[in-house]
Amino acid sequence: MGFTRKRTNKIVKIEIYKAVKSKIQDRLQAAQKAMADSQAAANEESKSSAGDKYETGRAMAQNDRDLYARQQQEALNDMQILDRINPEQTFENAMPGALVSTSMGNFYLSVSIGIIEIEKQKVIVTSVDSPLGKLIYGKEKGDIFNFQGKNVEIKDVI
Repeated sequence: MGFTRKRTNKIVKIEIYKAVKSKIQDRLQAAQKAMADSQAAANEESKSSAGDKYETGRAMAQNDRDLYARQQQEALNDMQILDRINPEQTFENAMPGALVSTSMGNFYLSVSIGIIEIEKQKVIVTSVDSPLGKLIYGKEKGDIFNFQGKNVEIKDVI
């Protein structure tokens, strides 16, 4: 997989899972704090404003709260997906919870959060619903798929 053999790939996969969970928890906390701050600002606006300015301020505060509520819900949805994954489970085929090594790099199929680094190795954390995730899903060691005009080989799935 490209990870050092000092530790097993299974342990590395558990570390990836924990890192993904931590990022989602951070997103959730940030959204909750932003919602609380937005509510506090809206409350302050209603105390100090009158007329049209008051209505505009309230509308802007409501838009902010809606945005942060959506971000919070997305983080909660991602956490639910992650909670259904057993990080100790190994796989023969690429599916949620699998760590997939390809000729293009390492992928952890779970939720889409981007690139994380474990043991100086980059791992792309993506959902099976993403375009690349859809191409990888169900594949096994030795399979080849085409991505952006390039053949990509599955080197390992755990």
